[in-house]
Amino acid sequence: ENRQRFFQREDFPLVLDFENHVPEIQSELEYVLTNVKTPQFDEVVPGQDVLNRDQAWSVFQFRVYNRDLEFNMKLCPITAGLISKYPEISYAMFSVLHGPKIIPPHEGLYSGVLRVHVPLKIPRDCNNNGIRCFIKVKNETRTWEEGTSLVFDDSLNHQVKMDSREKRVVLFLDIRRPLPLWADVLNRIFLWYSRYIPIVEYIAQKARAYTKA
Repeated sequence: ENRQRFFQREDFPLVLDFENHVPEIQSELEYVLTNVKTPQFDEVVPGQDVLNRDQAWSVFQFRVYNRDLEFNMKLCPITAGLISKYPEISYAMFSVLHGPKIIPPHEGLYSGVLRVHVPLKIPRDCNNNGIRCFIKVKNETRTWEEGTSLVFDDSLNHQVKMDSREKRVVLFLDIRRPLPLWADVLNRIFLWYSRYIPIVEYIAQKARAYTKA
């Protein structure tokens, strides 16, 4: 399959905007890691136990299928302000891996978005002395570098491996994919209405319970 795996971050002004605010976002991340019990991914998003069944992958969600989780947004006003600035973001969360961790090969369900990782906390020993930390999309592999984003097609088969025993944290964003006019119109409509999918209310209730705990 010849579809593009990774994209140039410079082609997405919003990605560069987030990168310009990485120190402030990192400060808010540290507040969350210190003061909030972040749930494991499969506890708040049904059907994800094929990817995760332990506390090695936890999340703190800001926007879920175009619905803002205000109870989390208010804890991180700078991060929330950036997310609110861009309606083309349909999903946003801190994604925390407690290594060592493998996320097995899988494919996103919808090709109308691109996935962005803004690296906020990368283990010092990654990719040194045989400790491997990478994301692989089809046959292309990338590593994370703090403050330098990765943009990729989540609908293609991809996997993650992190050998380090330290934390790896990225700001995980789904952004509307650039498409020709009529496809773009349909994509915008679909993504806007996705906030009304019944699962979104379930995710919001689960996330709220953890934040209030």
